[in-house]
Amino acid sequence: MEFLEGQTVGVDLGTTFSTLAQVDENGTPVAIPNEDDEVETASLILLADSGHVIVGPNRTRAAMEDPKNVVDCIKRHMGVGDYERTFDGRPITPEFLSALILKKLRQDAEKRLGKVSNAVITVPYYFNDARRKATEDAGRIAGLNVIDIINEPTAATLTYAWLRGELGTGKSFGGKPKRVMVYDLGGGTFDVSIVVGEQGVVEVKSSHGDVRLGGDDFDDLLVDHAMAAVKRQHNVDLPHDTRTLRRLKVVMERAKRTLSDEPFVAIREEYLADQRHLEMELLRDDYERLILPLLERTLDCCHRALSD
Repeated sequence: MEFLEGQTVGVDLGTTFSTLAQVDENGTPVAIPNEDDEVETASLILLADSGHVIVGPNRTRAAMEDPKNVVDCIKRHMGVGDYERTFDGRPITPEFLSALILKKLRQDAEKRLGKVSNAVITVPYYFNDARRKATEDAGRIAGLNVIDIINEPTAATLTYAWLRGELGTGKSFGGKPKRVMVYDLGGGTFDVSIVVGEQGVVEVKSSHGDVRLGGDDFDDLLVDHAMAAVKRQHNVDLPHDTRTLRRLKVVMERAKRTLSDEPFVAIREEYLADQRHLEMELLRDDYERLILPLLERTLDCCHRALSD
């Protein structure tokens, strides 16, 4: 691999959020905040009718935008050839849109690090050659010299060894083979990998996943639950237009995060449509019952990976 003059970084190019990091002078990997001082940048793009492009807006801002102008989950389309979209009268590709996200990460990092030239980018293990090539092309379009593409479960396993203070010591994973299951439920995709690590060498033994299952699906269940609550309260059906659904999704995603720490969350959102508002309480137990079918789908993948 050839390094160009400038800083070298690692990029987690995610379906819903992306992060850029660098190893500091002490050998510690550090996530680099974006211009909003957040270490995660939404993998969202707004293509405004005015011809302006906004990369990485927060999801509340995106929910207020005309839905036809919002691009999300572009990672699902990388290297597949099933994507058709135009902007300003010209066709645009998933590689170009992913490059916009990478360029945003690079430019924000350069305000703190100086010139960023080289990058290692993570991809799901199940990405085939076409998807990996598309990711590499996106990095090149963004002005990055992509020195390597690394599998996400491999990166996670190396991180596990690093957090234990073993990576680079010759005694990684306790000095004997260690079998690890990496359960990766992202915003838009799910995959599980069985990985064996020994003295810093990582090998993926098997992997299985569902490219149409992710955190977004959990949020969608909560949106349906909220719409049913409005129906009970007001005896009216909320419109299934994209703007209302996006707004509700932001509200329910926030509630979901609260339930990570609290046994219940109070939700109130005014003037959803026709002067109707949402007022409800969501228990963690109720949420867990709602998502049980989705969790069962992830467990099916776990059993397949273990069997393989």
